[in-house]
Amino acid sequence: MLMEMAHSKNTTHNQKVAAVSDQFESVLVKQFLKEALKPMFKGVFNEDGGAHRMYRHFFTDAISESIASGGGFGVSTILQQQLQNDSDDVSPDLDDEKK
Repeated sequence: MLMEMAHSKNTTHNQKVAAVSDQFESVLVKQFLKEALKPMFKGVFNEDGGAHRMYRHFFTDAISESIASGGGFGVSTILQQQLQNDSDDVSPDLDDEKK
C-alpha cells in the first residue's frame, strides 16, 4: 500500500505523510502491545508452539491497527504536523535557491 502511494501521481504530499505517520504509529503500538499483552497469553497455548506465536501475532496486529486507526496515542498527528510544517518551511527556500 505504501509503495503504491509513494509512486502515485494522484496522491498529495499530505496524504503520503498521513499514511506513513499512521503506519509508524501502528508499528509503535504493536511493539508496546507485544510486551503489554505477554501476561495475558500465558497458558493459552503451548507457549513454545507455532500456533501460540501465530495467534499472538495476529491478535496483537489486529489490536494495534484498530488502536492506530481510532486515533492511537496521537503520535501520528504530531508527526504529520511536524512533517507538513517542515515541508512548508523547506519549499520557499528551495524556490529562492533556484532563482
